Order: sequence, then C-alpha cells, then structure tokens
Amino acid sequence: MTKEERLQRDIARLAEMRSHEDELRSQGYRFVAGIDEVGRGPLAGPVYAACVILPEDFDVLGIYDSKKLSAKKREELSEIIKERAVACALGVADNHEIDEINILEATKKAMKRAVAEARRQLADKGLLNEDAEDYERDILLIDALKLDIPMPQEAIVKGDEKSLSIAAASIVAKVARDKHMEELDLKYPGYEFASNKGYGTAAHYEGLRELGISEVHRRSFLKKFEENPSTGHKETKLAKKVYAVRKGKTPGLYMTWEDCKAQVDGFAGAEYKGFADPQDAMEYLGLSGGAGAAGAGGRDSEEAKLPPGVRAYVDGSYDSASGRFSCGVVILITDESGNTETTELKSAFDDAGAAAQRNVAGEVMGAKTAIDYCLANDIREITIYHDYEGVGKWADDLWKANNPLTQAYKAYVADARKGGMIIKFEKVKAHAGNRYNEQADRLAKEALK
Repeated sequence: MTKEERLQRDIARLAEMRSHEDELRSQGYRFVAGIDEVGRGPLAGPVYAACVILPEDFDVLGIYDSKKLSAKKREELSEIIKERAVACALGVADNHEIDEINILEATKKAMKRAVAEARRQLADKGLLNEDAEDYERDILLIDALKLDIPMPQEAIVKGDEKSLSIAAASIVAKVARDKHMEELDLKYPGYEFASNKGYGTAAHYEGLRELGISEVHRRSFLKKFEENPSTGHKETKLAKKVYAVRKGKTPGLYMTWEDCKAQVDGFAGAEYKGFADPQDAMEYLGLSGGAGAAGAGGRDSEEAKLPPGVRAYVDGSYDSASGRFSCGVVILITDESGNTETTELKSAFDDAGAAAQRNVAGEVMGAKTAIDYCLANDIREITIYHDYEGVGKWADDLWKANNPLTQAYKAYVADARKGGMIIKFEKVKAHAGNRYNEQADRLAKEALK
C-alpha cells in the first residue's frame, strides 16, 4: 500500500466513522457524545472513562480503536482531540469502588461522571440552558453499554471501530489511564505497573508474591491468588536439557533443540548453547534466580535485550459453541538501545464461512491485524511469528489459497508489499515455552469470553 493509498484509506475511514454521527445531527440532535472506557480487566488501578463531543467539521485522520495505535500516536491524537473537542471529560472509579460494587457498575459510574463533567464544560461555555437539563436534544454513543441517565443513548458494539466520537474517547481514556499507572509505578515499585498497566503479567504476579497486595490492587480480582499465591501465574517448567539463545531472533531459554535452531538459523553472529542445568543456562544469559528470558516467560526487567526491529507474535482460537473465532497479537517494537515497547491486540469474529478454518482463521486474522497496526503507525518492516505454517506460506505464495479467507489474506499481504512494506514470516512451535507466543494465545482466548 503506497503512501497515497494509505491517505485515501484514512480519508474513507474518517468519512465512514463520522457518517452515523452526521446523520444523528441531521435528525435534530444537538450534541453527539462518544463514551468509552479503559481498564476493566487489570488487577490493579482504577477504571477510566472518557466522554468526547467533537465539532461537526472535525477532520483529523488516524482516529481509530486506541488499542491498534502505538503509544506515541495515541498521545499525539489525544492532545489534538482535547484541543479541538467541544467537550472532553474524564470519569474515574478507583479500585475500592470496583471491589465494592463490581467492575461493571464501577465502569458505568466512571462513564456517568465523565458525562456529568462534559455537560459542566458545555454549561461553562454557555452551550446549555441554565434553567433546564435539556437532555432530550443530545445523545450518547456508548461502546456496548447503557447508562441510567435520562437521555437518548445508543449502544454500539465495537464502537471504537465504528464511531469517530467513541474512538476519540477510547484514545483519551487510554492515554490518561496509562499515565496514571506510570505514576503508580513510581509510588508502588516492584509490580511493573509502568509496563503492564496493572494487567496480570508474569512480572506483576511475581511482584505480588514478593511484596503482597498493595492498596491500589483490586482484591475482588485476586481472590484465587489470595487463596494460593502459587496459582497466580502458570509458571513454565523447564525441561531436563534447555537451550539458551544469547543472540538470535528472540533471545531466551528454549525447551527443545528444534525451537533453539529456529531462533539462530540465518541470524548473523548468533550465540547459543545447550545446558543440563537450567541455572547454568540462566547464568549464560546473565539472568538471576528462577525467572527465564523471552523464551521461558521471565520478567521483562530481566530479559536479554532483543535486537532492534518490529516483531509480532500471532495466534488464533475458536469457540465451537458459538462458532466464533478470534486472534491475539503481541507487537514488540525494539529500538537501537534494546528498549522494547509491547502492545497487545485481540479481536473476535463472527464470519461463519471463515470459521470453518477454526483456529487457523484466527491466526490469519492475527497476521492481518499486525500488518494493519504497522500501516496505521507508519511502520515499514515487520517479522510475524506464527505457529500454523500456512500463515507464512499463503502470504509468500508457496501454498495455494483455496478459500475466500486465505485468498483475501494473500491479496492483502501482496498489496501491503507493493506499497513498500517489508513483511517476513517465521514459524514457531506452538506451546513450546515462548512467552510471546503463549501471550498471543492467551489474548485470543480472552477475546472469546
């Protein structure tokens, strides 16, 4: 996809995401407000909601589902949204409220606070009548929820992909909450809040075992952990012989020679070695204690640094009861200094035809999602790690694409490459201990809940 083609795609997406809101205004609604939340799933910290009312002539490109944008892009767009919005407000419900009234009700409370603050902003600007609430002239667009507020509302499933105002709210809420979690990381070190934003990563659970539950944790989310801290995170059991990759495609501990070989073949200057004692392997990698590196699911702060570049681990899942399939994607962006930014993406799909491919359909859509992310964030090169061989073979035209799903996927990758994007594929062995592959698998399963 060329730069001009990406521009035309973004222009078309803006028009599509704004069309319903334009229609609502034509029906007589005065203010169309988009509402979204972030932080329903973490083990710690508050849930944030944002309420955003955009002007009719808002024409900024790139406003989309916040989870599919890089942190830098989200921050840039959040500032633009706050500057140009008619109203832009946040609502928060902390971990104590979440424990007291449950996460769903706390989310609704945060949303109602955001709406109240947005209307206060409108009143301050003289845009609301002082003698009446005047609710009926305005409408709320909410991502799949309904609030007990006496005003017109419309619930839109996956609203941050369909509504411009909801997408804007998702960006503002996520940037605000991420910043708050980074501040909590300084106040409560040891849980890695700055990197995991309160979600249940291996490093977070290790911090819980070492330090206990802090005053910003959601105890209602940690009942099983309190009963038995060892079950807080499924630890990887090391094989009798392990292989340590110090320099390779993904440095870390690997359980089989086949997995180790996949990481070092074709990698200039690769450094690796086999060990009978896992402790010796970890010392070879410069690690301490019992936490592994990238291949074994250890703590982020203790990992061997990845070489510069952009990587994506993708996996798929399938639910036979509903006939839906899903994808999980972990994007790793490593700079020249070895610092890595991690982004998690997940989506579920209702395409009955594609669902015949079960997990494979999800993994194919995972690869497409990773490429979508790169195009949205001007990333020109990526390596996609997958465990079903066809994901790479179809894209590289080495296998015949014989159904609509694989044919559309093959054409999509070809178009992206024609636009100058470099897309490489690497097959990994499923459930072989690679932390990022396991992370993608977990995200895919979560998307179906």
